[in-house]
Amino acid sequence: MSITRELWLAIVVVVLVAIAGSVTIHGITTKQYVEEQLYSKNLDNASMLALTLSGLEKDPVSLDLFIMSQFDIGHYASIVLKDANGETISEHSHEVQLDENTPKWFADNFSPSVEQGVAQVSEGWGLYGTVYVETDTSFAVASMWRATNRLIFGLSLVGIFAGLTGAWALRLILTPLDAVVGQAESFREMKFVQLPEPRTLELKRVVKAMNFLARQSQKIMLEENTRLDLMRYKTQFDDESGVANRDYFISILKGQLAFRDTEGVNCLFFVRFTEGEGFLRSPAAIRKKRIRDFVGEINECLALHHHHFTDSRIARMQKNEFAILLTETHDAISISEAIHGACLSAFSSPGDPNVYQSVVKLRSTDSFSDTLMRADAMIDEAEMNNMEEPFMETSLREFISLVEQRRWEKELQRIIDEQDVETLNFPVLDINNALVHYQSWAAVNIDGELRKSGYYTHWARYLGLLPQLELTTISHLIENLEREQTDAKYAFLCSEQFILNQEVLAQLYYLIGTNPQAAKQLCFEVRESTATRFPQEFNLFCTTLKAKHCEIGLKRVGESFSQLLNVQEMGLNYVKIDSAFMTDIDYNPANHAFIRGFCSLAHTFGISVYADGVKQSNHQELFVELGIDGVVANMQVIGHSSSD
Repeated sequence: MSITRELWLAIVVVVLVAIAGSVTIHGITTKQYVEEQLYSKNLDNASMLALTLSGLEKDPVSLDLFIMSQFDIGHYASIVLKDANGETISEHSHEVQLDENTPKWFADNFSPSVEQGVAQVSEGWGLYGTVYVETDTSFAVASMWRATNRLIFGLSLVGIFAGLTGAWALRLILTPLDAVVGQAESFREMKFVQLPEPRTLELKRVVKAMNFLARQSQKIMLEENTRLDLMRYKTQFDDESGVANRDYFISILKGQLAFRDTEGVNCLFFVRFTEGEGFLRSPAAIRKKRIRDFVGEINECLALHHHHFTDSRIARMQKNEFAILLTETHDAISISEAIHGACLSAFSSPGDPNVYQSVVKLRSTDSFSDTLMRADAMIDEAEMNNMEEPFMETSLREFISLVEQRRWEKELQRIIDEQDVETLNFPVLDINNALVHYQSWAAVNIDGELRKSGYYTHWARYLGLLPQLELTTISHLIENLEREQTDAKYAFLCSEQFILNQEVLAQLYYLIGTNPQAAKQLCFEVRESTATRFPQEFNLFCTTLKAKHCEIGLKRVGESFSQLLNVQEMGLNYVKIDSAFMTDIDYNPANHAFIRGFCSLAHTFGISVYADGVKQSNHQELFVELGIDGVVANMQVIGHSSSD
């Protein structure tokens, strides 16, 4: 039973006890008062009757008639006249009849017990006899019952008013308690939220203690994040520029080529500036500032054009050479020109170096060395020919025609209208090879061929149809769950545009609300970069879906996890480490230390950690040591079907 019901029960019991006590005290007091008054009446009536009888002739018949007349006109239970020897001369009485509205239990407990009034009748100077008078109490009992009824009614009104007032006061007092209960439940879910302290002393002490625990958890998170960031920065970043170093970027590129969708337009941009007698030979502080300004211009450019790609990574490959990896790129020509303009803006002073750029598209048959060599050869050619414009591969130079744009718009709209979508499902397995959930990737039928998301995502994003297309895929996934009656869970990666589109989100929440069983089998994922860039929207997304019993996860985690605000309050179920950290996991001790610390931090808040981009299946002991809870499987790792 809840404390609210217990308090309500206590209020009802108190009110009932108060009413019962008041009625009892009133009944006993009234009974005593009536007994006193009726006894006085009996004495007065007996005295008056005796005085009258003393003046009459002592004819027994006459006396009996007189007494009978007095008995008939008065409210008497009995009148008895006895002579001096105790012999009855006249006796008139009747059985007391209770009013029909007076309950028997009330009469039995509260009827007044009144002594008879006694007076002596004289004859001359002598004693003739004694008269005994007893008043009829039925009228008094009926009157007492009516008074008691009025009292009960009045006290009931007071009780109802007190109950309503108590309910209002109880709600006011217990309002902080609901928040405290919610805070305690959030702690159970490893969401360490803080509350304002209530006025009630006991609740204030509880909230104060729990807020302290929440602050400590946040402190642990910040300290551990700082330590992990420092560790990662030392091993994976270039201190002078503040971006990824060559080794880390190669890991990212390997992961992109090995585990990402290669049907999309994924581009590598190489930027090189000439050394000469430029700022690279200047003092370290000046050189660092110029390099940071140069990187800042590129970052601002990418932020301005972020709707043209899904993810971006920047790295310093050599002291005068930078690489930029953009995934699912749309209109590479515009982006390359924008990047080139940003670089020229950074080096616009007299004596500044020249800037050259090459752009290549990642191919499904490429190794990381093939891609880098191709980009390097092209930028060498651009520098040798002193090209003032970006040097791009032929496949990327095609301008997007209006006809092509309309064709894609018509085709994608058809897919949405007809729900011509499929899902490719890869199992996520725990450390014991048991299924955790399926990682679902969207695929659509275009020109009679099933295409993965990379093939069409950049067009769908550019045309503003990506959120609706993802909603269509989720709807298809829910229909499959209902049709197949499976208990398996399915995870779906939501784009940045999806969580920012309020209309589509409203449709998603309605769809999930009307399918509560399917909601428990759905896991919604967001890229770490998206959650970092839009923390408020992501937090609202998490809160709403968690309330509908869905699971929430982060994908491609590792690079900016520390920048997420109040992770301990989001209630994340799991995270998936970026494949860049899993590349060459066998002989990369720096990654071991980072992953071990990251897993320890995540487990502190009840977050499971899964590894993405694992090439081999013989890492179980290593994963147990590092704290990894499972892996995202692929066809090369574990013999599970990659599609339904």
